[in-house]
Amino acid sequence: MQIKWLNPDAKFDRLVLAGDIGGTNTNLGLVGYKDGKFTLILETDCPSKDIDGLDAPIRETLKIAVESRADLKPSHICISAAGPVANNKCVMTNLPWSVDGDALTSATGIPTLVINDFMAISYGIPTLDVDDPAQIHKLVHTDGSTPAPQKTTKAVIGPGTGMGVGFLAFDGQKYIPACSEGGHSTFAPFDKDSQEFHDYMEKKIGTVPGVEPLVSGMGLRNMYEWWKETRGVPDNEAFKKIEETEPNDRPKYISRASDTDPVAAEMMRLFVKMLARFASDAATLFLPLGGFYLAGGTVQKDLRWLERDNLFMKYFEKNYNPNIRPLLNKIPVYVIKDYSISLYGAANASLNLQK
Repeated sequence: MQIKWLNPDAKFDRLVLAGDIGGTNTNLGLVGYKDGKFTLILETDCPSKDIDGLDAPIRETLKIAVESRADLKPSHICISAAGPVANNKCVMTNLPWSVDGDALTSATGIPTLVINDFMAISYGIPTLDVDDPAQIHKLVHTDGSTPAPQKTTKAVIGPGTGMGVGFLAFDGQKYIPACSEGGHSTFAPFDKDSQEFHDYMEKKIGTVPGVEPLVSGMGLRNMYEWWKETRGVPDNEAFKKIEETEPNDRPKYISRASDTDPVAAEMMRLFVKMLARFASDAATLFLPLGGFYLAGGTVQKDLRWLERDNLFMKYFEKNYNPNIRPLLNKIPVYVIKDYSISLYGAANASLNLQK
């Protein structure tokens, strides 16, 4: 288990042990809340495959905390986990073990809430400062503008392994996150390449494909198979590496190769176009003049492709209706850079949902 002390002397009125549990990593953090601000005090992480549940990592994190500072005893635990949540339990999508909030409450004596990982991201958005470049990168519209956020709806999409979608309604005083399964909405092709990729996936899965199989980590993986089968890929070291690696890791190597290989670059350009078109469709549904957020490691690592030739914004601002285009141009678009957003979000969810 790796340990990081970030703000060891932070003061707080409420202390939450927050968790972000994914198929790759298990992160736990003590998050303090005071005067409307969340502060990450201590963070521990370990590979999810190396553990068989959360009981031991939670006990170890709490032990480390109180040995250094006696008052670091959380009143609540909130765990965000990658998978569907029902009855305070998450059956993990990519792990052989589950997260059971009621069982953790019994084991630790601390009230424990389990929420979906993308719900945590949605709760994390109000904790971010859009003017802090360490937390947010602002994408510039094609006219050179970066609109200021309004006190109204926010929306977020997260192209990771799959595609998460959420939104936050403003009630006049605070933001209320809401769930969505928008990543499973039907994908709308918009040019020859996206149409051919769409048709390939329709034939492959036997039904009209949604957004997720085309615009996500699995989408880039599927794109590689489509490209290889219908167009062919170069016989060079970069593509030999892509071919030899495990399919779920191929997006990472496609991105790396894209800086020097023109075919990998075209794959990334198509991916960004499709991401932008889906983001634009989501923006017309939610009208997020409070801000449209792009979450997840995929957009952070491939930010250079979103901004090269202003590609993302060119396709985000497109719409068949000329009256909608000026509206899209008024929406602030942000890339979330703070990897701790899920921990802040779990702490914020605890503040709002646990009494």
